[in-house]
Amino acid sequence: MYALFLILNQTEKLDTILETLYNLEVGATTIDSIGMGKTLLEHNINEGILSSLSTILNENKPYNKTIISVINNENVLNEAIDRISNILDIDNKKGIGFLFVLPVLRFRGGHA
Repeated sequence: MYALFLILNQTEKLDTILETLYNLEVGATTIDSIGMGKTLLEHNINEGILSSLSTILNENKPYNKTIISVINNENVLNEAIDRISNILDIDNKKGIGFLFVLPVLRFRGGHA
């Protein structure tokens, strides 16, 4: 069993990503999230490298969506990753977001 995490900066693609997971018969949870750099800037910690990041962060959307999906089949996981990668062109475009996978050692409740 695997936990797929997608930090999605291009939030206008959220519905497409969720529909893709739904079509693979995979559930997901979405969480509103914000990166550490933006959080520190909002708390007026503008020292060092953060002050140079403020221009970049203010130009981009500061908020993102974190999508978490527990998938019990490796083939479905790989298909989900491939489809998400194609939708976002995540390997070629910077700032779109990123995804990673962690093994799920135990699972209780819900339906995976």
